[in-house]
Amino acid sequence: MKVIYKTLALLVLSLMLCGCKDFLGNVPKGYQIPTKVEEYELLLNDDKLTSLASSEYDLMADEIYVPAALNEELYYQTTLKNMTPVWRRIYLYQAPFYGPDKPDGNYESAYSRIFTYNSILTGLKTASGDETEMSRVRAEALAGRALEYLTLVGIYGPSYDKERAAETKTIALLTDNDINHKDLSPATQEEVYRQIIADLTEALPALPDQPSGNAYRMSKGAGYGIFARAAWQMRDYETALKYARKALETKSELVDYKSLDFNEGEWQAGVRNNYPEALLNTENILIRHLSPLGGLDEYVLVSHETIGLFEGTKDRRRELFITSVPGGSAESCPPGELVWNPAIRPNVGISTPEMYLIAAECEARVGSTDEALRLLNHLRDYRIVDNKPLRISDKTELIRAVLDERQREFLFRGFFRIVDLKRRAQDPDFAVTVTHYGEQGNPVVASPSSPDYLRVPLPAKVLAFWEHQK
Repeated sequence: MKVIYKTLALLVLSLMLCGCKDFLGNVPKGYQIPTKVEEYELLLNDDKLTSLASSEYDLMADEIYVPAALNEELYYQTTLKNMTPVWRRIYLYQAPFYGPDKPDGNYESAYSRIFTYNSILTGLKTASGDETEMSRVRAEALAGRALEYLTLVGIYGPSYDKERAAETKTIALLTDNDINHKDLSPATQEEVYRQIIADLTEALPALPDQPSGNAYRMSKGAGYGIFARAAWQMRDYETALKYARKALETKSELVDYKSLDFNEGEWQAGVRNNYPEALLNTENILIRHLSPLGGLDEYVLVSHETIGLFEGTKDRRRELFITSVPGGSAESCPPGELVWNPAIRPNVGISTPEMYLIAAECEARVGSTDEALRLLNHLRDYRIVDNKPLRISDKTELIRAVLDERQREFLFRGFFRIVDLKRRAQDPDFAVTVTHYGEQGNPVVASPSSPDYLRVPLPAKVLAFWEHQK
């Protein structure tokens, strides 16, 4: 079965690496296809399914500070002068990000994973094996596909607008493993979200209470969490609250950051402190990693506005995430600046902190402000030394407090910030204008009123293929 697993994994990879003549490539000959449910389940253990998205999208958001230049003999952080062409285009919103002939690794990797899930779903229709196991494996593949499409539409789509969703074109929606599709035109935002909800609705009853093996695999709690995130992205706060609560019923533990011991002589993530590894972290409901794992670790300066979020409290997240001694060297940090140098491997799957924050925001918007405050203060008690409970009676200020807490909790988590900012774009009270600056100091503004606000452009090859189909 290991041979079959590796063979089909190579098949999936080769499909995505083929040329864009027919968008997904041609099927290589001579590959063996699984026939048993246990063989298809092996595909769910594929290492590539542990990734979710690129860390490069941090470059689009408001948490990064990129100076025009630094003394290159002293500092290695990212500047406009030493940026790679791709990073520069992302930072200055110059489409296409990857050039006319370059692949978008995030887009292609996502569809490779979707193809794996689709291959499982298609193959199970004729596979042999126990019906209960068949239902569980199918449910895991459906939930995995839903998470991939939710992430893709959040990155490559605009802010969700219920009134325009039926007209807004986003990404290709593939629900089988047929690589000979003649029509791969973009689906509407409404169609993508409808598929996500349909997949999750079908998956949830058959998902296991506990993941098979470890939290890299799907569970009922993970399904609830993905549903909560999907409804939250759609600004359906009542539904998001319902499923965030359900997720927290399955797992609600938090790591007490106040009790962490720091090893100041070691700066490698994972040994710099005793923060638990991913598989031992009780906060993790479903584990997914950014690519690369460390994100923009040590290479980017943190914006002064972001640093200001941690002022006035002994917040251990500041100590965990940002530092004036990157790699343990104070000489490597420009005076007056701080560097993103996390002492953890961020999880962008489903976690209890995310569910607490979704539930708190949704309670503040459509539920109980008292419950919103309780959830918010509960999380802060695990993050801040000598935390003083927040006491906020104004609904708008309470929502803002939750949004600020979300930024502190998920600093530099790739797509997390741009998806959140796009979600907030339609709300004047919480919309954020992001301003970056070119080498001559000229502002490059991402305005929440723009239909392309923080929207990652589709790869040039994909756009050219769609144009050719017309």
